[in-house]
Amino acid sequence: MDETAPEHTKPKSDRQILQEQMEESQHEYGRKSLSLALSSTAAGLEIGFSFFLIAVLFTQFHQQVSTALLHLILAMSYPVGFILVIIGRSDLFTEHTTLAILPVLDRKQSTLDLMRVWGLIYGGNMLGAFLFSLIFVRFAALSGTVDSYAFEYYGAKMMADGGRGLFLGALFAGWLMGLLGWVVASSTDTIGRIMVISLITFVIGIGGLAHCIAGAVAAFCAWLGGDNGLTGGEVWRFLAIATIGNTIGGAVFVGMFKYGYITND
Repeated sequence: MDETAPEHTKPKSDRQILQEQMEESQHEYGRKSLSLALSSTAAGLEIGFSFFLIAVLFTQFHQQVSTALLHLILAMSYPVGFILVIIGRSDLFTEHTTLAILPVLDRKQSTLDLMRVWGLIYGGNMLGAFLFSLIFVRFAALSGTVDSYAFEYYGAKMMADGGRGLFLGALFAGWLMGLLGWVVASSTDTIGRIMVISLITFVIGIGGLAHCIAGAVAAFCAWLGGDNGLTGGEVWRFLAIATIGNTIGGAVFVGMFKYGYITND
């Protein structure tokens, strides 16, 4: 590392990143419940634009291109909602699976406090995702921009891996989202952060990995708007498995591991 370089251009150390993540998490713990709930509801609404773009592109291209090319096009559209949420500083559950556990590991917050933060953020995200789905399904019914078959197609695709495959994919997605928060914290400019968000969420999209919040929008739309979409039981099964996998991936493989090796270095 060039010691003569300006301070703001030097890469952050892992300990600096941990400290910043810890401070940001402590700020979230100190927020009022209403503020946290509104911010997380906004995140659930905003992330819906990933599925909005996916459905629009599917409608336009699914009869024009090969299955492989269609999959690539849809995966490239997946980062949009995440960029809106993360750069816009709304609260997303899969970021906080890693972020919120750090003060607990450091014994500055209790497990009960962690459940409060996770519960508020997850509940707000789900409410926002459901509200977006209601609006989007109505829009699809009134507009020729989106074919309702997009809902059925994506719903079937989400459930194709079975329970074990769904869980392992969700674990990878939560792991990647935890790393996303870590890498974004190490970036010093907005363009760099957008590139990191786009790259990592593209991996989630191209890999078909289950994300409990973005996936909730697709699942709710498949339930509410598809003639042969998901049943209510399939939606809640997907959400339960995806949420558990995402939480373990972010909290254990990023939160606990990063905290463990940095504090013991």
